[in-house]
Amino acid sequence: MNKKQTQVLDIKAGKGFSMGQSNEHLRVASMGAYIAKLSNAFDPTREHLDFEVGKGGAILPLDKKKSIHKRIKENLKKRGIKDPNYGKKEPTYRTVANIIIGGSRDMMRKLAFGNQYVDFEHGADNSKITRNKDIEKWAVDMYNFIGKKYGEENIAAFIVHLDETNPHIHCTLLPVNNNKISWRKVFVGEENSKAAYQRNCIQLHNELAEVNKKYGLERGEPISETGAKHRTTEQWHAQRRIELAKEVEYKENEVRHASARLKALSTMIANLEATRVALMAEIKQLENDRDSGKISTVEAERRLKELNDRIKQNQDMILDKTAKLKIAEEQLQKVQNQTKEFEAKQELFKKELSKESPVVSKKIMNEMKTVGWDMALVDTKSKSEKYSEIRENCTEEQRNFLDKTIGDLFDGSFLQDISDRGVEIIQVSACLYLGYLDKATSVAQSCGGGGGSPGSGWGKKDDEDDLAFKRRCFLMGMNMVRPSKKRNLKR
Repeated sequence: MNKKQTQVLDIKAGKGFSMGQSNEHLRVASMGAYIAKLSNAFDPTREHLDFEVGKGGAILPLDKKKSIHKRIKENLKKRGIKDPNYGKKEPTYRTVANIIIGGSRDMMRKLAFGNQYVDFEHGADNSKITRNKDIEKWAVDMYNFIGKKYGEENIAAFIVHLDETNPHIHCTLLPVNNNKISWRKVFVGEENSKAAYQRNCIQLHNELAEVNKKYGLERGEPISETGAKHRTTEQWHAQRRIELAKEVEYKENEVRHASARLKALSTMIANLEATRVALMAEIKQLENDRDSGKISTVEAERRLKELNDRIKQNQDMILDKTAKLKIAEEQLQKVQNQTKEFEAKQELFKKELSKESPVVSKKIMNEMKTVGWDMALVDTKSKSEKYSEIRENCTEEQRNFLDKTIGDLFDGSFLQDISDRGVEIIQVSACLYLGYLDKATSVAQSCGGGGGSPGSGWGKKDDEDDLAFKRRCFLMGMNMVRPSKKRNLKR
């Protein structure tokens, strides 16, 4: 886990809480929709790991008998708070905050399962997996954070799901202020503006990050700060390609680990068998010594008992390792089959994607052009300032020489590359931005580029804003379009 591990915090307003939502959160399998979703999104063999955090930070099993809808009603009734949507044909007030808390997948899985092997493949049996105490500590800290921030009495439900791909929390919060439900007063403030809401969200992320430090989770960049938007279809394709490649890599690592375990167990059994043969030879020799009178019968019996005890232990260990060897063989076969399946999925996805005719929009082309020229101006200014600094400290003769060779200053610069191959660089970088890696490579090759391919792992990083990614695409585009043998063009 070398990459940055970030926290996840998402808050959405709700005009109530449906029974369907409740059934999903509490894993009540009475609804057809839930059962259908269960077969794809949830792992029923890990459902026993799910839990709730109750009053005072108590760790509790899921209370499936009392729906979240009912909990909300009881909470408001007990406190004498009126539901502003009560009696309305269609609810109009935001009465519930649906909060999801989590983090980067690697860290959340480590908190939830520790070093246990969990098979995340659909249909796998993870019934023997136990819940790691670290996830409970983290969940309690999250509960205390929300309780302190918005009032513990306003937490209607705090449910932790460990049966999905990424462990996370569903917190159902009632936005109550001065004994009245008011989304605006709790989450926006008196200013009642989008800017105020964004400031509050940023502050909330900052505060949560302080709590998450001890769990190795850092603050990510919110959309309000980065200006990030929903991914385009093309970007989704690129991300999907990366995810499939990672899954294949993950399965290949599993194969290597399973193979290593199989080899280790085989070696252990061979060593145990050798030990058993040596012990049997020792027994035979001891019996001969007893029969020949070299040692007394008493001494022989004592030593024979010790040897037989060791042989019994040895046999037990052989049986244990043999049983584990069989499991390891089955596990290896399983992950090998899974690897082949993911490789097939990957190839199928590539074929389906290749059928599409990627068209790079003028908008993206213009955006990449602007990014490129901005970078060129910065680069040129930096070089010019450096040139002026050097020239200032030179003799007259040296200055004359520098003035004659100033063209060399811009050899290999942004400005030169854009001047020579600007159209191609912009097209390649736009393709990289949209995830059309094959098209980017073919365009670069068609114009004599020697920079090769960006690699299968190319794409926007989790903590990377849109502008930074565009700049990185432009730099990669320059590298891909640049000829393999650098031309030294003099001006």
